Amino acid sequence: MNLPIIDMADFLEGSPEGQARVAREIYEAAHGVGFLYLKNFGMSEDMLEAAFDVAHSLFNSDEKLKVPFNPEQNHGYTKMQGEALDPSKPADLKETFTCRDLARRPSGAEYWPNPQFEAFMRCFHSRIVKIASDVMAAFALALKLPDGFFDEKHTGLTQTLRLLHYPPAEVVSEGQLGAGAHTDYGTLTVLFQDNAGGLQVQNLEGEWIDAPPVPGAVVINTGDLMARWSNDVFKSTPHRVITRPATMKNGRQSIAFFSDPDPEVLIETIPSCITAENPAKYPPITAGAHIRERIMASQAK
Repeated sequence: MNLPIIDMADFLEGSPEGQARVAREIYEAAHGVGFLYLKNFGMSEDMLEAAFDVAHSLFNSDEKLKVPFNPEQNHGYTKMQGEALDPSKPADLKETFTCRDLARRPSGAEYWPNPQFEAFMRCFHSRIVKIASDVMAAFALALKLPDGFFDEKHTGLTQTLRLLHYPPAEVVSEGQLGAGAHTDYGTLTVLFQDNAGGLQVQNLEGEWIDAPPVPGAVVINTGDLMARWSNDVFKSTPHRVITRPATMKNGRQSIAFFSDPDPEVLIETIPSCITAENPAKYPPITAGAHIRERIMASQAK
């Protein structure tokens, strides 16, 4: 399985015909695989390099410990083996710092390791929000939905920016991974990877296929609520991160942005996605109820 690489330039700057073509390509990727690489997505290499530098500095500092993870707020630092994305396996060999709803998150030591980190994360977050908004606009166009259909349901209340660090693993329990096999919870994920690799995606035959870093491209995948909205026209595909060997000096870093609907948004199947061949599969559910259940279930026991 080769994940498609889609150029976003014509959608951002092109004609209606170009926008329709890119939306169709994104539709086909979300329908067939649930994953794609996106290039020319509207962020400078300098900004992305700075984000990885900020993340590296945080994970190498004791300042990360100042803000322990609060699962109710989905914000703060999670230590190694503090999360089990696959609850049937040993806890994940990664540490994370999660920032939810930055537009409404207060400043101060209760929420941020230091003011410089906060300032950068707020700036970086605003850039990624735009990327997610553009992809959701392509979803709406491809699904023949009104302009702004997704944007008006994603005002930031549960949109989440997460820094992830997978150190080299000296000891690995049977079945233990950097990130256990899982699907993402919400509408879509924007994922930046460093050059270390380790992301794997499950194909339709159940095989795990590498999704290596592609220079100049970001990974986009659709999540559970997008699958519910679209009646599985768009896939929510299992993926995982394999452990980083002890011989790898710096392990792996990635940055994920989860664009999830506001908590009170009712996820009901889009009528155009219901056909005689594909009858409605899912009852309505609020986004908040679904995401809260998934977050609480992922906390290591």
